[in-house]
Amino acid sequence: MQESLKYLWAKTGGDASDRWHPLILHVLDVAASADALMNREPESTRVRMASVLGMKWEQARPWILLIVACHDLGKASPGFQCKWPALVDRVGLDVRSADTHINHAFVSQFTLGNFLIQLGWSVDLAEQVSDATGCHHGERISPLKLEQLETNRRAVGRDEWARARRSLFDALLDVLRPGAAPIKPSLSGPDFILLAGLISFSDWVGSNEILFPFGTPQDCDDLDSWFRKRRVNAERALDSIGWSHREPLATHSRSFDAVFGFEPRPLQSAMQSALDELDLPSLILIEAPMGEGKTEAALFAHLELQRRFGHRGLYMALPTKATGTRGDEPNMWTVAIGATTCSPRTRG
Repeated sequence: MQESLKYLWAKTGGDASDRWHPLILHVLDVAASADALMNREPESTRVRMASVLGMKWEQARPWILLIVACHDLGKASPGFQCKWPALVDRVGLDVRSADTHINHAFVSQFTLGNFLIQLGWSVDLAEQVSDATGCHHGERISPLKLEQLETNRRAVGRDEWARARRSLFDALLDVLRPGAAPIKPSLSGPDFILLAGLISFSDWVGSNEILFPFGTPQDCDDLDSWFRKRRVNAERALDSIGWSHREPLATHSRSFDAVFGFEPRPLQSAMQSALDELDLPSLILIEAPMGEGKTEAALFAHLELQRRFGHRGLYMALPTKATGTRGDEPNMWTVAIGATTCSPRTRG
């Protein structure tokens, strides 16, 4: 990577500050955060994430980390760099009449898509993966506006800026070393959401300036070493927010009465029988009058499904207004049990 590109910035200490963080270091911070995050997830989550690319986790991991890192490639553009012009002269690229009214994530999107196609990815898969990358600030661009942005030289720059983005991408390839390109033709809807979620959350973790202090241009001389060091920072960051390794609450199957200390009601016995038939992560709906034991049945199902399929958590939501409504009509509530590892197969 050429010397001047070490002065492309990703984050600054503010308008009145001369503190800044080189772009190539920031994107590696975020990739390190994704790596640490996935390492703490159960195997089933890694298997599911790898399936986004139609690979085993060992082959998918470097590609996933590369995709995550490329979320901010679009910051290597005159439209973004001129938002804090202190370093523009050090970079030495054309910034005349720069249009700073751009969303750098969208520049990242078309940049990454083109690079992946050049590496042998199918066009659909490359465009969909880069689309997920472009969503990391919660906004999605239309195909027409994306095409218009690609030719907006005031925002994205001319050929020299495209070469700069390629140089950054090549530096990431050298650090992360992905293997053969995935042969999967496209993403499903759940694939897209899962990948976009990982990118956004990893960016949030890796952007903490206290846990990921700013680097210097000199740190850019050894990117392998930087990535290893930031993996340690990423572990500390996850510890600080309570994102611990996901372990099952139960190591072996237990009966309902062993868990709760009382004999199951008919609904709860039916739940035990239904669980015996499940061989994939599933969505279960429980509907019954008040007092039949839906809550305990749901908690029992969560305990068993988490043990069996590696689910990573439980979400409980209660419609308080509906719960407080009393009247002559029988109270009928529905309890839904789901997990982040749900497959398209559904049972009710």
